[in-house]
Amino acid sequence: MNNEEFSFDPQRDNYLIQIEKKAERDYIPIIKPEVGQFLWVLVKAKKPERILEIGTAVGYSTIWMARAAYGDTEIVTIERDEDMYLEAERNFSELGLKTRIKQKFGDALEILPYLKRSFDLVFIDGAKGQYLNYLERILDLVPEGGIILADNVFYHGHVEKEGQILHKRRTMVRVLQEYIRVITEHPLLESIILPVGDGIALSVRK
Repeated sequence: MNNEEFSFDPQRDNYLIQIEKKAERDYIPIIKPEVGQFLWVLVKAKKPERILEIGTAVGYSTIWMARAAYGDTEIVTIERDEDMYLEAERNFSELGLKTRIKQKFGDALEILPYLKRSFDLVFIDGAKGQYLNYLERILDLVPEGGIILADNVFYHGHVEKEGQILHKRRTMVRVLQEYIRVITEHPLLESIILPVGDGIALSVRK
């Protein structure tokens, strides 16, 4: 037996680790590494032809999906913060992924109505307070068997917590609770909440 450190996520290389460190230092919200590994496995299994991401940030989650996707898979990712959009663009270029990823700059709620083609996989990781609005606008873009993922639905444990919620978190918690209620009761969706990272809601279009 050698002395090399065993890793449960061999796809998480030094470039991703450096993004993680920079994001932590600069308080940039990105998915947790275990969520990245989940996305990687899901994309490998699903083999989507087209992926939509709402909330690029610096491209960390996009990289996980792009690396797992087949060469002809199209990825469209939306970001409204200009600095993060540009940093993501640099990251994609450095890794040779720029030609496979279509970046869109702006508010997702304004961009989504102009997307006409369908997406086999949608990953929602934008403004938490807009999750229900995102869902409303993407449902017609997802075909039967398509997957919708929403990250951070536990909101640091506050969504599941019983008792009084701090005022500054109350609106966000209620929106996410309502999102969970809507997807679990929606006639067009089969949904499950997974305890991965800060909670992932996974819905399949019927």
